[in-house]
Amino acid sequence: MNTLKTGFAPPGRARAAMETLQALCSSSFWVNWFKRPSGGWEILRVSAPIIVSSATFALMNFADRLFLTWYDQREMSAAFQAGCLMWLLTTFPTAIAAFTNAFVSQYNGAKQYEKIGENVWQGVYFGLASGLLFIVATPLIAPFYRFLGATPDLAQLSQDYWFYVSLAASAAIAQEGFTAYFCGRKDMKTVMWVGIGAVLVNTALDPLFIFGVNGHLRWGVKGAAIASALALWFKFFVYLYLALKRDKTWRCGLREHYAPRLREMWRLLRFGGMSAFQVTAENACYTLIVLLMNRYGDAPSQGAAIAFNLDALCVMPMVGLGVATTALVGNQVGANRYDLASRVVATAFTLSMAYTSLFVVSYLSAPNFFLDLYARNDPETFEEIRSVAVFSLRFISVCLFFDTMNTVVTASLRGAGDARFIMNTTFVIAAVTIVALVLGTYVWNFSYRWLWYCMGGYVTLNANTFLIRFFQGGWKKHRLIEESAGSTN
Repeated sequence: MNTLKTGFAPPGRARAAMETLQALCSSSFWVNWFKRPSGGWEILRVSAPIIVSSATFALMNFADRLFLTWYDQREMSAAFQAGCLMWLLTTFPTAIAAFTNAFVSQYNGAKQYEKIGENVWQGVYFGLASGLLFIVATPLIAPFYRFLGATPDLAQLSQDYWFYVSLAASAAIAQEGFTAYFCGRKDMKTVMWVGIGAVLVNTALDPLFIFGVNGHLRWGVKGAAIASALALWFKFFVYLYLALKRDKTWRCGLREHYAPRLREMWRLLRFGGMSAFQVTAENACYTLIVLLMNRYGDAPSQGAAIAFNLDALCVMPMVGLGVATTALVGNQVGANRYDLASRVVATAFTLSMAYTSLFVVSYLSAPNFFLDLYARNDPETFEEIRSVAVFSLRFISVCLFFDTMNTVVTASLRGAGDARFIMNTTFVIAAVTIVALVLGTYVWNFSYRWLWYCMGGYVTLNANTFLIRFFQGGWKKHRLIEESAGSTN
């Protein structure tokens, strides 16, 4: 009797799946997963400080907007909208300056330390110069918001916030060069402590400048902007001091090779510009959503502001993990260890999904717990906003998984130098999304939910396209730096 043809014997794929499941349930698998090179422990050890640092930026914005909500809901909305526009327009130069991380990481991995300093200074110089443009642009802000349909009072409040924050735009962009210096050398703790120091300065100054003391310094939205500007300059000068001090032992040429160098600047602008296009296009889609919400009234506009503000609490730390992933992948590519570079991405992806799940479950199951923070000043008026905010927060929570995937995978491609693919892909997807946003709002007259649907489509398509690129391995053909004399493939 042929008992083998009973239909109960598992096929090869099913057997492999069962073996994988058994391995995942064993403690020895996870011990090895954490301890191996580019495993969980190494990624956590390197990325945890930079995650904390990125979270401090989110906390600075969160504190500004939360205090302003208690001060005046309209001023919070103005600060959020001006902050989104500032965030969008600074994204491009900031991403260029931040691309210094890829150069520093690959030179560090290749042990060409003497070339690190000159690349760091180009990022700093570029940031200081480009930041001045935002001060010059101040008179255009109020007319721009009036053109989009904002009331004259809201437009003026947005311009006030813009002006005082723009005074620190140079510091905000230029500090990315110093961040790259420490991240590329795997000194993430310095980045963490400097970020914590900046958020403490901002949080201490916020209530002082927003609410004032005994009738003095009661500046509202202007005070929130001034507090942020002072915190950003504090961060820049602390970085400058620590970087020069650390270079005495690291000997990366930061103290000697500080002159502007056209060749290094051109490389930064070339590769950084391609990478920056992706971040800018992504932020353009998000900012356009925020701006278009004005056409649907105060409730959708303020609900979106709250949802994005809470979303940043999850996303900004993941941006920090992305910075760490770029540094770690760059180090392994510089050392010609593409197997470990791939492992870095797989490990970072696993950790990021576990972290994101906590926020997704919280936002989906208990949105009112978070929204009640914003209802403190005027609970009755806030009820008009709550229903829209609940929908917005729940929708944005579903997108968090794809947004996290997009952050980690694009960070790995950036660390390997695959900037052109990032730029070309983002251009196509962002262009389609922006056209859909405009048509749905101005031509088809869809409800505000159409804006959220477009955002969901953009995030999902972007994340999956870059994931396919990573699995295909095209990123392994790119390299930012020249081979050293002793390197081997």
